[in-house]
Amino acid sequence: MLNGYLRNQCYKETIELFELMGASDWGFDSYSCNFVLKACMELEDYERGTEVIKRAVDHRVDGDKFLGSSMINFFMKFGDFDSARRVFNQMISIDVVCWNSMIGGYVKGCYYVAAFDLFLEMILCGVRPSAITMVSLVQACGGMRDLELGKRVHGLVLVFGLGTDVLVHTALIDMYSKLGEHERARSVFDIMPAKTLVSWNVIISGYVQNCLVYEAFDLFQKLVLTGGGFDSGTIISLLQSCAQVADLDSGKVLHGYIFRKGLDINVILCTALVDLYSKCGALKQATFVFDRMKNRNVITWTAMLVGLAQNGHAEDAIRLFGKMQEEGVTANSTTLVSLVHCCAHLGSLKKGRSVHARLLRYGYAFDVVNRTALIDMYAKCGNINYAE
Repeated sequence: MLNGYLRNQCYKETIELFELMGASDWGFDSYSCNFVLKACMELEDYERGTEVIKRAVDHRVDGDKFLGSSMINFFMKFGDFDSARRVFNQMISIDVVCWNSMIGGYVKGCYYVAAFDLFLEMILCGVRPSAITMVSLVQACGGMRDLELGKRVHGLVLVFGLGTDVLVHTALIDMYSKLGEHERARSVFDIMPAKTLVSWNVIISGYVQNCLVYEAFDLFQKLVLTGGGFDSGTIISLLQSCAQVADLDSGKVLHGYIFRKGLDINVILCTALVDLYSKCGALKQATFVFDRMKNRNVITWTAMLVGLAQNGHAEDAIRLFGKMQEEGVTANSTTLVSLVHCCAHLGSLKKGRSVHARLLRYGYAFDVVNRTALIDMYAKCGNINYAE
């Protein structure tokens, strides 16, 4: 019953049923604790999760390796690395899943050195790493921006016979792309025995990250010609590439694909469209997309505001900021520095001071780019003393 609730994403019901069971200790075992811990993670309920773990310890069911792995994942999710390590150290039977939970948790928390230290400990204990282990280590190399270490981990992938695993290949493509090694990323992609949509999206996104716009489109054409499907993630990357080179025509073609293929129209996709049209100077299209969005985040508002500011519509940008405030959206650094440029363009010292105050309030005023924009604004508004 608990598993059924969990599978159907009825997390509150999972916990409620568990509490009913716990009142009489009926059915209280490692499996029920495992299910409810996962529900607590989904609901981000740390307090209730720790209560479940305490009861598991009191009932002496915490020795189960599956529950142990869930306990590690739980503590790692909330950044409680010390508690996760204590659980790990106290486990009697530790399999590769538990090692992976610890290593993966360290990587997600950006404790990369700790992840590699634990990996060495794992090898010394005679535990053979799995594909999941190597994916975590590859991600760590990307996070550390350490190409040489990444190459060594790639070598270990081959040593352990995991060179044909799709997940490992995809992680390697992502790592090499993030480190600017697009040729290595492509070579890994080309030798993949089976390519998934995720792997196609990662290599296309990698080209876009490295400003290789035409290579990204060439690969997209190959994807289409091979009969492979694509999703909103594919289109988002390509829209970003169009925005980089202000390619309005290709952007419009991609916009058409969205409707013809019935792709999921989400906030990220619509924001990419707003950004594209704004950077191409097509403000009517940008406004059309923006106005019809049901949900907008700070990045969406900022993309529209920056588009107005960069295309000489400073007053419209300031008015849009007013609407943004009315909807309770908190501005980020990019939003505010764009407003500073608008105030400089309009010569509005009063509004400029107001934006300056916000930059100070949010802790953005001491950024070099923001300070330069403020100096420029005060100078153009004729207030040399403030500029100095």
